[in-house]
Amino acid sequence: MTHTINKSVFLSASPETVWAHLTKSELLAKWFHPARADLVEGKDFELYSQKDGDRMCWGRVTSATPHSALLWDFTVGPLQGAMTRVAWTLEESEGGTKLMLEHSGLPEGAEGYGLVMALDKGWHGFMGQLHDIS
Repeated sequence: MTHTINKSVFLSASPETVWAHLTKSELLAKWFHPARADLVEGKDFELYSQKDGDRMCWGRVTSATPHSALLWDFTVGPLQGAMTRVAWTLEESEGGTKLMLEHSGLPEGAEGYGLVMALDKGWHGFMGQLHDIS
């Protein structure tokens, strides 16, 4: 069985505003992790800890369709360099945006389940912080 995390949130912000929070370095720091550069299609990225500035996660933006879809190849330290896939989908809805996340390619089996649970909890918290954007 392959582990995949799926999350969605309804936000009062426009798709353009949500997109900016997914791709602009100064806005990523407000809800996720700081980046030293904007996330751009075809470019590698690194995100850093708010607390100590250590590298938290990194990868490559493999596809970016402004205001509707963003795809990352993504890893964190405990994955020991194994890449996973994070797909963001933005749908305009009356009054705002529905933002969906699918994090796939996660470790299988009981030995990887603790990491999957930690990532699930992390995404839950990070996406919840997006409720504060406008």
